[in-house]
Amino acid sequence: MKLFAVGLLAFTANTTAPSQAPTNNAPAPTPVDSGYWEYGSWRVFAETIDTGEDLRRTCTALTGGDGEPSLSIEISNGDGGPPDFFPGVSISEHAIRGYPTVMQEGQPVYIRFDDEDSMDAVVSGYFDEDGFAHAFFRFDHPDSQWVLRAMRKNHQLDAVVGGHVFSSFFLDGFTAAYVKAMDECGFTGAGVVD
Repeated sequence: MKLFAVGLLAFTANTTAPSQAPTNNAPAPTPVDSGYWEYGSWRVFAETIDTGEDLRRTCTALTGGDGEPSLSIEISNGDGGPPDFFPGVSISEHAIRGYPTVMQEGQPVYIRFDDEDSMDAVVSGYFDEDGFAHAFFRFDHPDSQWVLRAMRKNHQLDAVVGGHVFSSFFLDGFTAAYVKAMDECGFTGAGVVD
């Protein structure tokens, strides 16, 4: 009986091993260096991550957030950058679980500056795997250069949804934050600051 139990144990061990998921021993990306700066209403975050293949630096200039909508610009040292390609400008909203965002998928929106210049966009919305609602709209290259220049010369940007101001963002400190983010990722402010 002992011999049968040992044989059955060996047979079970041999037949179940292949169905187990292979272990992934690849190291997870690890932060190597990071920085944080504040300029007026803006914050700049820069983080270098070792992906195992190379060092990737991501730089973000942001205002708002902390539960409120945010206005951000993000670039990586692996991206094309100024003066040939300009980073996207995003306005995003995140709702608490079980609640919708104010901005809805496919909804037309626009931004308006205090000099009355404006630009239209369309909202993208989604639910993450934990059931939280997110919505955003974005201005990508080449429109982003116009938006960045307008942000530099104005004091306030309003996001208008359904004919009403959804959120207002102060632009004090934007130029310094933008130049710092570009510099930290190896680019210049050319095309926006000049």
